[in-house]
Amino acid sequence: MTELPIHEVYAIRYATQPERPEGATFLGGDPSKMIRGLDFFTYVIKGPNGIFVVDTGFNADLSGDGGRNFLEEPSEIINKFGIDPKTVNKVLLTHAHFDHVGNLDHYPQAEFSIHVDEMNSITGPDITYAPFRIAYHERDTQKLINLLYEERLSFYTETVNQVAPGIEFHLVGGHSRGQMILRVHTKRGWILLASDAVHLYEEVETERPFAIFHDLQKMIEGYRISVQLAGGIDRLISGHDPLVTDWYPAVSNELKGKVLDLNLKPEMN
Repeated sequence: MTELPIHEVYAIRYATQPERPEGATFLGGDPSKMIRGLDFFTYVIKGPNGIFVVDTGFNADLSGDGGRNFLEEPSEIINKFGIDPKTVNKVLLTHAHFDHVGNLDHYPQAEFSIHVDEMNSITGPDITYAPFRIAYHERDTQKLINLLYEERLSFYTETVNQVAPGIEFHLVGGHSRGQMILRVHTKRGWILLASDAVHLYEEVETERPFAIFHDLQKMIEGYRISVQLAGGIDRLISGHDPLVTDWYPAVSNELKGKVLDLNLKPEMN
């Protein structure tokens, strides 16, 4: 049996939201109750097949909406981490919500990929429904179309898609029609970058639905699939939970709170 390659995976934390209404977070939540907010991440994967950037964050001009605090451009943090964004060749997009596909022009040499179901959703009848438009931005969709005409955007079409040996993209849908999760083989085994399939660990622990979704049943099924593929909460990296920042160490003092080492077992106590 061929051994799977080992990859290094890092979370790039570029924005925070100290608190938000429970009603804006969970389906049926109390709109008058404030709870801990979200952290915003992109990711870097380093391995024998090169460097992959996963998602590109939201544009800085959207940072004040909803009480979000923009720390630094994701590409600038990546640059300080020793990776020139202008040389990145591959960007993997988990879905097309505004906080995952901004700043596409920060990677001028990259080829981008997304699931075909997501592209069909953001350019088709789904967007005639106002509730489905809420987490997308017209500017981002136009940039994705531009990349398509530049022949720099390709599509995954299967439920399970191999990006490279030891890197798998799984379509789960739910939160968005084309929501994908990314399974990566590391020195501690497989870990799962859940993206917005799991915003917060409470979603999978109690199957409490997030407030924004395309298909409620698929979103809850996605919680179960994510835990199964990860093999446990300690190997599941939620897409927005500040517990990720609490649990995983920074790669250096200079990048404290901005670049988190996901290759180590989290300190969850």
